[in-house]
Amino acid sequence: MKKNTYIYRSFERFWHWSQALVIFFLALTGFEIHFGFELFGFKNSIDWHNIAGWAFFVLIVFAVFWHFVTGEWKQYIPTTKLIGAQINYYIFGIFKGAPHPTHKTIYNKFNPLQRMIYLGLKILVIPVQVFTGFAFLYYLYPDSIWHTQGLELTALIHTFGAFVLMAFVIAHVYLTTTGDKPTESIMAMLTGWEEIDVDEEDERKEHMAKTVEESVAGYYRISSCGNYLDVNQAWLDMYKCDDKINILGKHYSIARSKDDFYKLEEFMGKVLEGESFNGVTTNRTCFDGKVRQHALSINPVYNDEGKVIEIEGFIIDINM
Repeated sequence: MKKNTYIYRSFERFWHWSQALVIFFLALTGFEIHFGFELFGFKNSIDWHNIAGWAFFVLIVFAVFWHFVTGEWKQYIPTTKLIGAQINYYIFGIFKGAPHPTHKTIYNKFNPLQRMIYLGLKILVIPVQVFTGFAFLYYLYPDSIWHTQGLELTALIHTFGAFVLMAFVIAHVYLTTTGDKPTESIMAMLTGWEEIDVDEEDERKEHMAKTVEESVAGYYRISSCGNYLDVNQAWLDMYKCDDKINILGKHYSIARSKDDFYKLEEFMGKVLEGESFNGVTTNRTCFDGKVRQHALSINPVYNDEGKVIEIEGFIIDINM
């Protein structure tokens, strides 16, 4: 099943297109400097190449900060899983109409081969380009520490890196046209929205989790031992609890008087045997010390083998 999904955020798109334009301009001015053809003029190309180099460096700093703050750096963690299938797809399968071996999601935007290549660019090719570019730039100053014999080698490494980046750009642009529609990947990077394959079961679970979290009824899930595994915001509000950390992992008796606890224990024992209950009225002891009343449902949660492993339900405040 395909679903139109917001997958590329605004800064991500800004960074992508800005980086593409700066790299293209750096290549254009750099090749004029290195190979001597006439376009902007040798002096202009040097000046503009240097300015673009600083702009590229500033963009890298902001991009690194954004990746770590948002956690997007995890997208580049390399994996060998399905990498053989991915290479085979690009070499052979793509020309035979074979299905893509991996599926893009908002949490997994890159296939295994892309992860390897993008990581290589970020930790090897681009740092080398930045280092050699600045080394070459500051060699021109009279008090530079760089030796004359290192100038030619630095220029050659920098130019080779530029060819590597250009090869990547060409391959990257080509591969963007290999989707169901030739322009869908480009449009996705312009708008942020892309039609991607989704797993119906994962989609259902995600929808249920969102529904539970936004519910006005308090949701709880506890282990077969009676320890809280999860609660939603409505539950926290009803119990006057500031944070989940104050309740998760603790036994449900923490918010019950002895009499209420013993009453619920009878229901819990039956639920662990497979029964369900709705509209059970009981008291709760809130974190502010007040005792309030609510009605709750208590239901078993089964594993794949049909064994009850957890208990879940909702509570509704019935105080007037």
